[in-house]
Amino acid sequence: MLPISIHTKFHSIEGIEWGNPQGIPILAFHGWLDNANSFAPLANYFPNYRFISIDFPGHGKSSHKPENTLYYFAEYALEVVSIAQALGLEDFILMAHSMGAAVSTLVAGTNLLKIKKLILIESLGPLTNLSESAPDILTEAIKQILHPRGKKETFFPDMESAVGVRMRAGDMKKESAEILMERGIEKTPKGLKPRRDLRLHYNSFFRYTEEQIVSFCSRIDCKTLLILGDKSGFPIAEKYKHRKDAVKHLTEVILPGGHHLHMDSPKEVANVIIDFLEN
Repeated sequence: MLPISIHTKFHSIEGIEWGNPQGIPILAFHGWLDNANSFAPLANYFPNYRFISIDFPGHGKSSHKPENTLYYFAEYALEVVSIAQALGLEDFILMAHSMGAAVSTLVAGTNLLKIKKLILIESLGPLTNLSESAPDILTEAIKQILHPRGKKETFFPDMESAVGVRMRAGDMKKESAEILMERGIEKTPKGLKPRRDLRLHYNSFFRYTEEQIVSFCSRIDCKTLLILGDKSGFPIAEKYKHRKDAVKHLTEVILPGGHHLHMDSPKEVANVIIDFLEN
């Protein structure tokens, strides 16, 4: 396991690399408020690959946006492309979980990168809204940003407390929460503090429509694997039929587990992924 640093046009990006430096690259992106350790349990099952896991901007050890600026969902797509290009990756495997998988759906739909295969865990594109709800979404986002409530920095007396809060925020095993918090917490004079940028909690100014996301899905040319947990709080298996139908070469697999099944059951998830990559 080696730390890596990448400089894109807008950010200093941190990550972790495992496996064979000469192997086929796997570039992995985590979910909202998680970090590169999200893929630590899974990476151990890919020793012959060059497995690279990245902290998104505002997450983990990567840089935050400058003061008085905000995060926009589409900018994450820009960062994925910028990071892949900075690493000199071509014909690589793109793997992602949750928000990272939502972003990677858009990136694959642009065809800006030469992606060998796409692996999406617990997401196929981002959340959407009806066109007529756009004014309400913008209204609520502006109100929240100008008058933030409940968005104060959190400090924990010890790691056990931080792990407990993370477990309550998502369905995952304690061991998985500990792995995330190991990278997601920093020491300060006031106690242990999450590394994530507080501005990540702000609502989006707008969301794509379902028709737009289906359009992105229809332009994904590479073979795609969608892995879902049967006990996830995000019932993607029952939703997004039009999205799944639009992806030309889609394989869907439902495994026992929740939203973080790639951390809680890495061996089972790895077996499915390896079968997909080798066939």
